[in-house]
Parts: sequence; structure tokens; C-alpha cells
Amino acid sequence: MNGHTSYADRLELFRKNDAERDALVAEVVRNYEELSLKYAEKCDDYCNEVESRRMWQSKATQSERALVEHRQASGSNAFALAVIDGDGALFNDFLWALGKDGGAEAAHQLHAEIKNHLKTTYPEAHVDDWSIVVQVVLNLQGLATKLQACGIVSNPNEVFAFGRAFGLAQPLFSFIDAGMGKERADHKIRETLRLFLPNAQCKHVFFGPCLDNGYLVVSISLKNHFPSTRVIEHQLTLSHKVLERYRRDYASRITLIETRAAEPGFVELGFNMVRFPSIFRSDNLPSKPSNTISPTPFAPPVRAISTSQMQPSTAPFVPKSASPAPSSDSASSSSWATVGKSGMTAKTLNIASKKAPVRKFILVNVHDERVDAELPRCDPGAEKRFGDRLKSSGKFCNNFHLTGKCQSGEYCDYNHGERLTPGEQLVLKHKARSRSCPGKEYCRDLGCTFGHHCKFGKACYMPDCWFDSSHGMDLQPAKRVYEDGSEEWISAYLEKLR
Repeated sequence: MNGHTSYADRLELFRKNDAERDALVAEVVRNYEELSLKYAEKCDDYCNEVESRRMWQSKATQSERALVEHRQASGSNAFALAVIDGDGALFNDFLWALGKDGGAEAAHQLHAEIKNHLKTTYPEAHVDDWSIVVQVVLNLQGLATKLQACGIVSNPNEVFAFGRAFGLAQPLFSFIDAGMGKERADHKIRETLRLFLPNAQCKHVFFGPCLDNGYLVVSISLKNHFPSTRVIEHQLTLSHKVLERYRRDYASRITLIETRAAEPGFVELGFNMVRFPSIFRSDNLPSKPSNTISPTPFAPPVRAISTSQMQPSTAPFVPKSASPAPSSDSASSSSWATVGKSGMTAKTLNIASKKAPVRKFILVNVHDERVDAELPRCDPGAEKRFGDRLKSSGKFCNNFHLTGKCQSGEYCDYNHGERLTPGEQLVLKHKARSRSCPGKEYCRDLGCTFGHHCKFGKACYMPDCWFDSSHGMDLQPAKRVYEDGSEEWISAYLEKLR
């Protein structure tokens, strides 16, 4: 019994050990499976990290390369821009009076002054390698009229010559005529600043003069293109907070050119200011002509003398044959009265002035775009006769009936025949005007019979108008252009500018 009991106990002990071994093996297997899953996850994470690191390393390399290229590009073609409102920043009187020589002198002086200021502002930069871009935007005709009225120039042509010489003196200088209307120049200047200020190659911007408060909104609109952190669009108002941010971020890149005393709004911006007294006048234009230059009566500027504007003078009396001299035999019986009488009866004088020949011309607006002269209304009878002849003879040749000559001659596809009457020619002119000239507003052919713009202008409602590109064109004639290329301003147009 004792032995049996001993075996039973030992068997129970074996069974207990087996259960513990099975539990241990099961735990080992379970832990192994968990570790295998974790290992697989770690391997996946490692692979993802490797791929991510490679991707970001590639992007970092590309970014560094792009940054280097950007720095090289921005440093290789660096320039400074000066945008000047020419209606407010006026050059000194002596420069205007010198005409084209004054324009060239003003350009050279302004280039030198800007270079000197940039060297002072950027002492460590290679300013000598920077290009200087200057744009003077103004109403050229209006300013020329004002300067002549003040006696600063004797003829508007001097102002035109000044502008041309200013642009030619330096390769990147421009004298831009924006035409009449204050908003034209303001809009062009605002858009120029909006375009160039974000450009990294534009190292510095000069703007002047500090007289028009309308330009203060430029600073606010530019804030949209250079937003600082946590800037909300509806906060971009003329508040001190926004101007502080704008001043803090971009004040170092902008310099205001002060001619006359700056308006308070410009002073509050806190930008650097500079004066060029040798170039720009520091006071307003005089209300009366100055004593330095005696003004001449206003006359339309012309590039060549128009003979149609010259008054013919009376021809001097030069008889073809000399008056008969008294002979020695009749000296006692003749007097100077009888001699003069006989001389007068031998010659009949014609002192009537000869009529100057009429010169052909076309009309252009202030932008040198051709403007068709308005045609009179057609006579209903002429329209009927024209229609009858059109039905019986076919389409008429514009060149033959309107100009009197056709280069195609007998090979022309259109009807020549008997010339149309003046009334019928007027009908044909109206019809020819409805066809668009290939050269459109740039055509300078005096004999061109086609139309060069839409006669209705902005009021045209036709969806398929042949002249749709000219709907915004200025239809006010400003100059006459003659066949020899000379130009003459129309007095009625210049009167409106006064």
C-alpha cells in the first residue's frame, strides 16, 4: 500500500509538471506571436521612415538648389526702380527751357543721384552692377500747355523734345505719356509698383512726389501681396496698426522722393525721404508767366511748316518792261506825270494773292490712331440712283470711283464704267467705310477708302462688329497728318486742354 501510494503521488506530481510545462509552452508561443507582430510593425515603420527621410532629403536638396539659383538670379540682374509722377514732380525750369539738351541732362543727373543714394543705403552691396530703371508718367500735352502758359517754355515742342531726349539718354529710362485724366497716370503708377515690389531682383524702389494723397492707398493694397503673420484681409484699412506692419516689413526697400513739402500722410508712413534739388523744382508753378522767358502766343505744335496755314503775301510790283524814258526832243513838252501815265497804261497789275494748294491729310487722335472724318448724310435721291445702277451694272470699284484710279485696270473684278456723280460717290463712301481696313487705326494711306474704327465706339451693340477691337478707342481728332509725314495739332482740340 505504501508503495502504491508513493506511485500515485509521483504520478500526480508528473501530471502537475506536465500542466505547468504546457502552460509555459503556450505562453512562450503566445509571446512569440506578439513579438512577431510587433517586429513586423517596426519593420514597416522603419521602411516608411527610410522612404520619408529620402523624400525629405531629396526635397531639401532641391530646395537648396532652387535657393542657390534664386540667389544667383536675383543677384545677377539686380536693379532699382524709380517711379515718378511727372505731373507732380516737375523738373527745374532751366531743364525744360533747354529742350532736348535739358532732357538728356536731367536723365544723367537723376541717374547719378540715384546711384549715390543707393551706395549710401547699401554700402556692402555692389551697387555699380545694379541697373537703374526710371519711369516718368505724366499727361504730356497738358503739362506742355501749362509750362507754356507759365512762360517756362516758348513752345510745347520743347517739352516733347525734352521727353524724347530723357528716354534716349539712359537705356532704361522712359518718359510715358498717359494722356488726359488724372486716374490714367495714377493707375499706371500703382500697377507698376504692384508688379515690381514683389520682384526679388528689384532691390529698391523710389517713388515720388509725396503730394497726392491718392497714392496712400497704394501702401494698403500692396499689403495684400506681402502679408505678415496673422493679418486678416478685413483689417487692411488706413489704421495705425496696418501702417505699422507695412512700415516694419518694407520700409527699408522704399524711398520717397520729396520735391515740394510732403503731405502729412506720407510723413506718417515713416519711409526714408530724399531730395534732388538740382533736378526737381521745390515750389509750385507760377500762376503768371515768369520774366526769364518771354512767352509767345500759343500756337499748335507742328513738326513741319504747313503751307496751308501760311498767309500768302502780296507779290511786289515788278514790271516786265521798263517805263519809257523821255527823249531829249520831247523833254521840254513832257513831264513826269505824262511819263508815269504812259507807263501805267502799258502794264496791267494783278495784285490778287495766289491760292495755296490744298494739302491732303488724315486725322489721328492723341494716341496717333487714325480717326475717320465724319461723312455727311446721303441724299435719298442719290441713294436710289446708286441702287438702280448697282442692280444693272453690279458692284462698283471703290478705287476707281472714289480716287479716280485703279491699279487693276481692265482686269478689275468690279465695275468701272461711267464715274458716279458726287452724290452717288458719297453713298459709295458710306458703304466702303463699313468694311474694315487691314491696317485699321494704324493705316496711313491717304487714299484708303475703308473704315478704320467703329463709328459708334463704346455705344456699339452689334455682337459681331468688324471693328470690335476699336470700341474703346478715343474718337476725338487731335492732329492732322499730311502726305509728307508732317503733323499739325488741331486748334479746337488744344483749346479743350486749356
